[in-house]
Order: sequence, then C-alpha cells, then structure tokens
Amino acid sequence: DGNKSTFGDTSVLTTVPNPDDVSAFGAVRSSDGAMTLMVVNKDITNASPFNATITNFNSTGIAQRWQLTSTSVITALTNLPVTNGIVSDTVPSQSITLYVLPGLLPFSLQKQAGSSPPGQVNLQLNGQSGLTYIVQSSTDLVHWTPYSTNKLVSNSVPFTVSTTGGGAKFYRGMFAP
Repeated sequence: DGNKSTFGDTSVLTTVPNPDDVSAFGAVRSSDGAMTLMVVNKDITNASPFNATITNFNSTGIAQRWQLTSTSVITALTNLPVTNGIVSDTVPSQSITLYVLPGLLPFSLQKQAGSSPPGQVNLQLNGQSGLTYIVQSSTDLVHWTPYSTNKLVSNSVPFTVSTTGGGAKFYRGMFAP
C-alpha cells in the first residue's frame, strides 16, 4: 500500500472449499488490530467468486483491497462493504487480492480527573468517532441495564451519573455493532 503496512502477525483459521483453485490466508495485525485476508486465485482462465464470513472480529464495516494480477502490478481497489460479517467479491484469474478490515480501537469507560459535584460522578467514554457505544449499569455485576447509548462524534464523550439512591452501582461500556 506504499505505507509499509504488513500482513497480520497472529494467524486466523481460514478455510476455503477448494484450495486447489482458490486459497485464502488470514491474520490479525497487532500494530493496529486490523484483520488481513489474502486470497489467491490459481485458476489460469476463470475469475472466481469469493465470500468470506468473518466471525469473532469487530470491524468498521469496510474492507480495503489491493490486488496483484498477471500484469505484475499492485493496484489499490475501491473499498468493499462488510455486510453482516460477510465480504463478497470476485477475484480475477491468476491474482492475489489483499483485504484489510480495520479493527476497532479499544475503548474505555473511566472516571474523569478532578472533582465531581456532590451526589454525582463525572465519567468519560473513550472510543472511536462515528461508532456507537452503550453504557450499562448494574447493582450486582450480573444483571445489566442500558444507561445510555452514545454515537461518538469525537473520540470521547463525557457524562455525569448520580451517586444518590443508596447501594453500589457499577458501570461498563460496550460496543454496539
């Protein structure tokens, strides 16, 4: 890609129906959390449809693509949508296509520095701009109820919660796919 990016360094189980015609290799990059998927079409005459079902991986909903064909030139292609965890494409004959699914940045819910007003605590949800997160509350760490849903317009959102009403209250943040 011209940016000295690399294939992932943590292998991901990747299977295909007929590896004699089309092979696939997957890995996750620890440097940025992106999933990399390499698809090799070995057929010398036919393009092959390709559907990858992505499980146990949260992505931002697009797959970036680069392709090496029989012309020996690497070309950046337009991004593909990832719909319901599936990447669908057709790879040309004698080609290698790299798909990069950007991972989600880690998020956190933390108490803001400084003092809070009496009977309240100031929290901050840190995540990735444009994505939706749910803050949940619990009194027993077993049963959780939604407290607020936040689509971040920046990488963090502050909010205040009440500490009145007796008993301990716990809060956690979750990514909302």
